[in-house]
Amino acid sequence: MVIRNKLGMPEINPEDHPLGYDLLLPSGIKVDVKCRGGALPFKEEYESSDGIAREAKHNFFARQMHDERLDTDMYVMTHLETPSKRELPGTTRQRKWILYICGWVSKERVANEGVYLPRGSLTEQGRTWFTYRGQEIEYYNRNLNGLETVEDLLSIDPPDVEKDRNHKGDLNLTSVDAVRIAYDLIGRGVLSEKHLAFVQKETGLAKIVKPILHANQYFHLLNWLKGKGALTDSEIEKARQVLQEEPYSGI
Repeated sequence: MVIRNKLGMPEINPEDHPLGYDLLLPSGIKVDVKCRGGALPFKEEYESSDGIAREAKHNFFARQMHDERLDTDMYVMTHLETPSKRELPGTTRQRKWILYICGWVSKERVANEGVYLPRGSLTEQGRTWFTYRGQEIEYYNRNLNGLETVEDLLSIDPPDVEKDRNHKGDLNLTSVDAVRIAYDLIGRGVLSEKHLAFVQKETGLAKIVKPILHANQYFHLLNWLKGKGALTDSEIEKARQVLQEEPYSGI
């Protein structure tokens, strides 16, 4: 409704408007407006306890890519910052309703490049972790096409969308997860140290990445191996160069 208003369109589509898109641009391009949100503003990067930022991502329900009734050419990705009490229409004293326009992307690029994650998959956002309750496709903010103003949408035409369909974007992973995956695949004998070095160079990430499990769990295994005579003190000290135990320090 906000975007339609900014484009000089009626805020609400007529009742017989198709389900799959929200806007029909003058060029005939169908646009579906997607919205995420919460009490915090949009951030391109989220801080983490290890000092390495996690890049922002957007999510699509996987069925959006596969349900033929949801017919659209492109998506406009937005983020709605809200007051803690989010009941619409809000009060006249509330000043925290802010809509961030993050960018646009063709449906084909999301289908081709986004990472599908089934229910129960784990994802990280800054200092927090959570599992997906639905079938999701992750697509990273850095891969969107930017907009300087909302009105720029009116200048998008079929050649722009076709060009985007064929464009090859960057990773749809955080830099941290790319390094984690490289670590894991080295241990499984799939990749080698040269592949890790390549990932680190491409992502610009030379810092030590913390594991998904807590370091205390790693040291529990290391000490168990030592107790079984399968590990030496020097090997445990080597682990302390990249992992840090965290003793209980009180509530």
